[in-house]
Order: sequence, then structure tokens, then C-alpha cells
Amino acid sequence: MDWGLGNPNKTAALIAMLMVAVWGLACFRKWGFWAALTLFTGLGICLIHTYSRGGLIGCFAGLIAVISCAPRPWPWKKIVAVAVSVWIMVGCSIYLQANARFSQGIVKEDRSITNRLELWKVAPQMMAGAPEGWGLGKSGQAFMQWYQPLDRSEAYRTLVNSHLTWLVEFGWPLRFLYILAWLSVFCICRPLQNERWQAIPLAIWITFAVSAVFSSVAESRWMWVLPALSLLVVLGYRVRRKTWPGIKMWLIPLGTAVLITAGLLILGKQGGAIQKSGNIIVVGKGKPKLWLWVDTKTVGSEYGRSLRKFLSSEKNEREAVAFVESAEAPADYSGKTVILTGSVADADKSKLKSVIALAGKVIILNPTFFPQEIDYDKLKSVSVFFGEFSQSPALGAWRDLGIVQTVEGNGDFLPNWPELVFNLDSENGQN
Repeated sequence: MDWGLGNPNKTAALIAMLMVAVWGLACFRKWGFWAALTLFTGLGICLIHTYSRGGLIGCFAGLIAVISCAPRPWPWKKIVAVAVSVWIMVGCSIYLQANARFSQGIVKEDRSITNRLELWKVAPQMMAGAPEGWGLGKSGQAFMQWYQPLDRSEAYRTLVNSHLTWLVEFGWPLRFLYILAWLSVFCICRPLQNERWQAIPLAIWITFAVSAVFSSVAESRWMWVLPALSLLVVLGYRVRRKTWPGIKMWLIPLGTAVLITAGLLILGKQGGAIQKSGNIIVVGKGKPKLWLWVDTKTVGSEYGRSLRKFLSSEKNEREAVAFVESAEAPADYSGKTVILTGSVADADKSKLKSVIALAGKVIILNPTFFPQEIDYDKLKSVSVFFGEFSQSPALGAWRDLGIVQTVEGNGDFLPNWPELVFNLDSENGQN
């Protein structure tokens, strides 16, 4: 069941929020309890049809807030009615065999859970490694490229967690503000004395927050409608009654946000050798001595994985490697090795001349540009590699110089580029 949202986890999050929202009827009408219980039961059956564990956990979390603020004592008649409702949902779960899905990961390993844990445990490293963030929509690609275990090949678009996905994609200022925003909403929705109905907006936001932990559900704009409406109701009430949280109360979300942000930074600094700044990514420790200008047609879209796989087979630690996608790079290339791959944007060619003129050595892989475009005659040391079946229009011009080394069995894509860059002979394994 996905209600047209295209993803059962998103549908489950919406249903879970509706399941706690309907209890608002019980706050204002005597018959509201029975109407709420009926809707709650029907929505619960729909939730089971999604087979989403994240939505189920989010619903439980929100109901805790509702129950904790419910008036007491609870009449036996209502307790029995709630018990019947729960058993109806349990029976539905057994009938649909959803209970087997919900219990996965408890008795035996569930790849859905272990894959998530693999993603989440490196999120602090990804944050610490990219103080400015990896960029919106790039968290999944960054994980696969630089952090995914090399024996795994699952494709990810996000970190399967809305909160961690955005925290990784944002820079540190927005990370702090994101955490503070959530905590501030909880502070604003905290029920006032004798205003138990405010537990409903709080429960909706708790349900939303918890559901977003287990899947990237918050990326859907529809998920924000109900929480936003509930927050507007609370804000309107507080404005009208002038009942804003005091300064001491605001210190709680502020201080908690500081602690969480600091904790993420400390955890991230414990491991990882990937550093991203602007459009530059450095792999390894220390200052990079090798600078590679990326063209995915030559080094592949998984160039980061290719390098990590190569380095994992090396006994000796190699020097740090920097990847750049344009001419925006450090000013000092003196003595460094610059690796050019494939094509170079016309806007970067003028900058490239001054860059490689400072380089100690230049390695060129399958260039589509001509020697004169980079002032070849001014280079101190240069090595040029072409795939045996390369279709580069500049191949003839480079061959005329008599310096081309042919990579047999390859075309414009060179899967073994790390070996070429590190001057390794792939046939005999010698330097």
C-alpha cells in the first residue's frame, strides 16, 4: 500500500501521523473517543498493509506522548475497547503475515537493517570529512564512492535516513540549525498545564521525526503538511494566549543542539581519511602530492572506489591523492604530480597552463586536447597514456611526439588508472 506516494515507507509515516492526530477528537467531544478509536483502528490496518517497520515504530513513539497526557483514571469500558482495537490489528498482521516482516532482524540477520547500520555508522565521518557538506542530493553517491565497503555494491540515493542525509549534505552551520529547529519545535509543542490537546501536535512531530530515522520519508512535501498544520495551530494558540516558553526553556534545545553537533564532530574525527573542501576531495593523510583532474569518461564514475580498491591491496601506505573537477585548486603545485584525464573544459585551459607549469611531473590519460593547448613544450616531465582502442581526436598529435604509452585492451575508459598513476607494472607487479 502506498496511497500514490510511490513508497510504502512514506505512506506508513503519513498513516502513523494520522493515527496519532485522530486522537485530537477525544480532546474536544465526548463522542470523540469512539470516533478516534474507530479511525485509529482503520488506519492501523492500513499501516500494517504497508509492511513498514519504521512507520510502526514512529506510531508507537507518537502514541507514548498521547498516552502520557491522556486524562486519568481510564474507564474500563475504554480500556477494553482499546484492547479490542489492538487485537484486531494484531490479527490483521498475522493474517497478512506482516508479523514475519516486522520480526525480521530479531531472530536472524536482515540485510535491510544491516545495510542501514552500515550507512549510518559512517555518517559522522562523512560530516567531519566535508565541513561544507557533500551537496544536496549527493549523500548516497558520496557514500558509495568513498565510504561503502569494497565488497558491497548496493546503490544508494540517500543514507536511508532523512536526518542523516541532510546533515551530511549540509555544512556545519546548517547542521546545527537543522538540529536546533527540530528541538525548538518539540519545545513549542510541549503541552502546557491543563492543555492536554497540545500533546497531539507534539505526538505528530515525534512520529514524523522517528519515521524519518528509518527511511528518507521527509523528502516528500506531503509528509510536511500535517506537521506544519499542527504547528500553526500551536503557534496561533500561543500567540493568542501569550504563552511562549521562557528563556530557561529555550536554553534546553539550544544546549542540546550544541552537544549533539559537537558529538557528531567528535565521532567523525575518530576515523576516516577522506577530506572534502569545495570541489576538492583528498584521500589519504597529509598534504597531497598527486592531483588528479577528473573526467569520468576516462577514470569511470567510480574512480574513488577504484582508488580505494587499489590502495587496499597495497602493503605500503601511499601518498595522499587529491581529486578536482575544475581549475579551482590550491595555488602551489610546485613539485607535485598532476594527472590530467580525458577532456578539460575550455574555461580551465588557460588556468591549466600555469598550473602544470609548476608541477614536478604531469601524467596524461587519454587526452582529448592537443599538446599545444597546454603548452606541452614547457612541461618539465610528462607521461602520456592512451588506451589501445581510444577514439580521442588528439591521439595522432600526441603520437607524433613519440611519447605515447599504449594501454592494451582498453579504450577511452582506463579501469586500471591507479596502477598507471602510481607507476606500477600491472603485469609483473613491480615498480
